[in-house]
Order: sequence, then structure tokens, then C-alpha cells
Amino acid sequence: MYSRNMLTGMLMLVGVFLSGCDKSDNTQDVATHNQEHLEERNSSQAEIEKYNIYVEAANRGGDFVTTLEKRRAEYSETLASEKKLTSYYMFSGYDISILQDNLNKALELSYPMPELDEPAKGMLVALAKLQPVHAELANYANSKGYLADDGKKAREMEPLLDAALEAVAVEQAKFYAGINKLDEINTQTAFDSAEKDSLGYYRAGIVLYAKQSVRLSGDFFQSSGAQEATKHFENSLNKTAQMIDGWDKKGKAQTPALKCSVLLSDLNRFVGKGREAINTARSGGYKPDEQRQMMWKMNNPIERDAKTFGQSFDSVINGLNRTTCI
Repeated sequence: MYSRNMLTGMLMLVGVFLSGCDKSDNTQDVATHNQEHLEERNSSQAEIEKYNIYVEAANRGGDFVTTLEKRRAEYSETLASEKKLTSYYMFSGYDISILQDNLNKALELSYPMPELDEPAKGMLVALAKLQPVHAELANYANSKGYLADDGKKAREMEPLLDAALEAVAVEQAKFYAGINKLDEINTQTAFDSAEKDSLGYYRAGIVLYAKQSVRLSGDFFQSSGAQEATKHFENSLNKTAQMIDGWDKKGKAQTPALKCSVLLSDLNRFVGKGREAINTARSGGYKPDEQRQMMWKMNNPIERDAKTFGQSFDSVINGLNRTTCI
């Protein structure tokens, strides 16, 4: 399942270039051309507006994949044990409402975006079913009703909440997958259309291949560093490194006085963390140690490396968004 942490660093890399109208001629051909240009421009603007709202929906509101996993980890054993319940909480209703608002706002725009429109509709249906269950349990949790009934209502309704959350999580995972797909298409378009060997070209290349590396790292970590997954992950990291090197050389050649050491450090750390993980996998570090099984589970190197690799990507995107270097 896709979760929000796989979407870190969502960037909109589609530019809209508006040209002025030609007022030198008033012929039918010019009028037709202008009308076609206007329609194309309006379509492009509608696409960007809708996509940005969907990105907002992806970045705000509840991450129900994670919420579902967290509740199952926290409450499955506690509620099944029949012991007295001494604490019980409910996530914010805002997680539901802000997601509904953004999805409805996007769907009101007529521009077709089937990769996102269909899961958005499915999510809205699932959210509508989740909302009343959540509201009832939120009142129960906030009023500490579990202290009055020893958790009876929580035990009765948690399975209903679990099913409703799972239904939302399934549709949200489809939505995240659609966002990932369109995001990579947009990033590829920005890279392909950039002037070769320019700062913009290398910047788009860094974003494209870094995001690709993050996506491929999923198969790498999930397969514990299987040979084929490792090869694809490593190739993408190498392409990222090539773009970083090109960006660094081009930037220093154009503006020698411009200091970008922090961003460069973040970029190289990202590639380095990926290469460290590959080295660990190839040296057998991702194979469970039977003699120290308990310690291996407590400090799982795969989970550790996946987390640090993801954090290094966060730093890269934050740096790209705030820097004046590019």
C-alpha cells in the first residue's frame, strides 16, 4: 500500500507560458488561431489548478493507511484482552473534513483526470461511511466514556471503525498511486523540455531521478535487497549522482560566488544513504541473524535504512524548495 510518506516532496513542475495576442491583423485565420490558443491555455490552467488541489488533498487531511496500522498495533491486543480500558483516543475529525473538502473541490472542475478522479470518488464514499462511526467514538473518547463502561463501547465499535478505515485506506492508496504516476510524468516532462546542460536541466534531472530512486527503494527494501531490485535502485542513484555533479559544475561555472554547500551536502547525503543501504544488503546485513534474533528485530536494519533514506530525501526536497542556488 502507498502511504503519505512515499509522497514526500510533491512538486508541481508544469509551467504555463502565456503569449500576448497578435493585434496586427483581424482576419478570420488570426481569430481562429487566437481562439484555439485561448482554449489551449484555459485547458492547461484547468489541468494545473485541478492537479494542485489534488496535491493539497494528498498532503493534508488524514493519512488513513498509517492511521489504520497504528490503531491495529495499539488496540488489537488491548481490546481483545477484556481488561479494563484506561485510555482511548480518536484522531481528529479535521482529518476527514479537510480531505472531503479538497476532493470535492477538485471534482467540481470539469477537466478529466481519471487517474485521480475515480479513487477520489471512491474515497469520498468511504469517508462518508467513516464519518458517523468516527463522530460517535470521538464523543465517547473525549468524554472518557471508557472509564464508565470499562471499554465496552470501544470493544463493540472498534471493528466497525477498523473496517471503515480500511475502506478509506484502500481508496487512498489508489489515489496516492495516481498522484505518484502523474507527478513522475510531470517531472519527466520538465526534464525533457529543459534546455540541455542548463541549471534547470540538472535541477529537473535531480528531482526526476531522486524521486525515481525513492520509488525503486520500496522494492529494494521490501525484497531485503534482492538482486534485480538492487540493480534498478543503484542505476537510478547513479543517474541522480550524475545530475548532482552536472548541477554543481554548471552552477560554479556560471556564478562562482554563489554558495550552495548545504544543498550540495544534502544531495550527496541522499545518494550516499542509498549506496550505504545497497552495500549493507550485499554484505548480508539484511539477512536475519538467528543467534541474535531478538536484537535484530528490535533494531531491524532494513527499517532503519529505509527511514534514514526517506529522511535524506526530505532534506533534498526542502533544500530545493527554499534555495536560491537554482
